[in-house]
Amino acid sequence: MALSSTASPFAGWANLRCPQHPSGILTTPTYGEASAVFTVCTETVISSNVSSVYNAIIDFNRYSAWNSFVYRVDLPPTVQTPDQVYVGMPMTLHTTGLVPLLNTTSAEEITVLDLPTTEGYSMIAWKYIDGLDGLGSRAEHPNILVPRDDGATRYLSYETYYNGLEIGVMVALRASLQFQFEQQGQDLKDYVETRGNKS
Repeated sequence: MALSSTASPFAGWANLRCPQHPSGILTTPTYGEASAVFTVCTETVISSNVSSVYNAIIDFNRYSAWNSFVYRVDLPPTVQTPDQVYVGMPMTLHTTGLVPLLNTTSAEEITVLDLPTTEGYSMIAWKYIDGLDGLGSRAEHPNILVPRDDGATRYLSYETYYNGLEIGVMVALRASLQFQFEQQGQDLKDYVETRGNKS
């Protein structure tokens, strides 16, 4: 498992929950809340330990086995296994379902790899790279894993989008993004729990 990490400036990561109102915004490790426009979010309980969920998320080469939203991830040629994933690592996500009849891609960069933290949570996060130094669009996607007393993991996955030249496009895709995030969370839950039952 990858153990590199970056410091997170916000102290309440373990207590974050999906916003109850569409206007609710969740902070991100890189950008905070300033200039945030909207957040898409999903939350579920996965009947497995934090390490198993964490390792499934960073095992990008196996996304095709379970992820109906992000069906492929292109990684640097030097990254073949989850333990080689590192902060600052570039990757390209290949996604489906956002635009009818079209697949889409997005350039991303790993920003946080924390397993575990003394604050009682683990986090994996990546940010969108627009090629314009954030002028076109900024977004970051934290995955927060909180261990429960019963051995299960509370999984919070969200992405916050920030003001930029492309924000109109992202606002138009908001409903599709929310649906795909919810489906992706269910896919991860099914995948990890099924693997646990087979072990």
